[in-house]
Amino acid sequence: MRILAVSQHYWPEPFNFSDICEGLVSRGHEVVVLTGLPNYPEGKIYDGYRNGARRRESKAGVRIVRSKMIPRGKGVPQRVANYFSFSCNAKKVARDLDPDFDVVVAMQSSPVMMAEPALAYAERTGAPVLLWCLDLWPASLAAGGIAIDSVPYRLFHRISRRIYRGVDKIAVTSPLFRKYMEIEFGVDPRAVVDLPQYAEEAFLAEVGKAPEGFDSSKVNLTFAGNIGSAQSVETIMGAADRLKDDARFAFHIVGSGSSEAHCRDMAMRLGLSNVVFHGRRPLEDMPAFYGASDAMIATFADDATLCYTLPRKVQSYLAAGKPILGSLAGEAARVVREARCGFVCPPEAADDLAQACVAFADMPAAGRAQLSENARAYYLRHFTKDRFFETLEEQLEELRRSKE
Repeated sequence: MRILAVSQHYWPEPFNFSDICEGLVSRGHEVVVLTGLPNYPEGKIYDGYRNGARRRESKAGVRIVRSKMIPRGKGVPQRVANYFSFSCNAKKVARDLDPDFDVVVAMQSSPVMMAEPALAYAERTGAPVLLWCLDLWPASLAAGGIAIDSVPYRLFHRISRRIYRGVDKIAVTSPLFRKYMEIEFGVDPRAVVDLPQYAEEAFLAEVGKAPEGFDSSKVNLTFAGNIGSAQSVETIMGAADRLKDDARFAFHIVGSGSSEAHCRDMAMRLGLSNVVFHGRRPLEDMPAFYGASDAMIATFADDATLCYTLPRKVQSYLAAGKPILGSLAGEAARVVREARCGFVCPPEAADDLAQACVAFADMPAAGRAQLSENARAYYLRHFTKDRFFETLEEQLEELRRSKE
């Protein structure tokens, strides 16, 4: 198939849509990506891409077409400008692309408008569109503190409705997304298919030396990923505070984000010598952090909209065969319980998370090993890369045939 892939973010930015497009090429498809200028996460256009440079390039058989855009910067106004500038400029580029792609795949994380160039191309050519939804909009705004009766929320609700109802098929990373789209926008549930994320293959491999800051005599518990309001890493700080007199524990925070400074300040104020912040690390370093950890921690803020989400870190934790200590609700909590790979308590429940840490530490070695085996086995049953591509190709082929 000739596939047009649309995403605001692409290599060299750290998003796995690049791996997906390259995987489609390796499976015999022709893929062209319409994307923006790389600027995530720092908010500045990467060196080598300024002043019109490298607007067209190739990597691993994927042809990349880049639209001009305003970088995301640091503040909210700049970020909003970034959102709309990609949508507007990429729609113009889409009008000039070859009209004979068989299908269009739009990766939709945040913001939802990143899918609009895919719809613009489809309106011109009649090509069917599959939207792969990683973030629910405007639910993601509500989770970030935007009131549902506010003007921005109502605006993005209209935009989201138009996009979700305008595509031919929606692939979702969590089964609960289907329910939300049906109730909120009237999307036909038959047009929604499950396509959960897979973990990087590096998490399936053996790892070597433990990173600096890990003490093998401790019970090492690690959170890895974005540190934002939705993740409520403050809950981990609270649990660490309750356990700071228990010398067995060491908590590791690997990542960065809008709440990182607040969490660091909280750890300092509470005198948490049992917490180590490692900062953001490249993907190739992460298996070593997982390997040195006795268990991984996953936390959510206490927000109903987050119940729909299954963050990719859960698949990575499972693939690495790591027990999971979760302060979670909804789909993520269901997976941990169904996999029988750890302990789950409600969101933002620091006392309960501390108790889960103690319960894990008190387990015999055989019990911990069983949790690890359960985690890896669940990943292999539900979330492998091969399973992902089989489903994706099947859905794309079905769309292609529907337009013949």
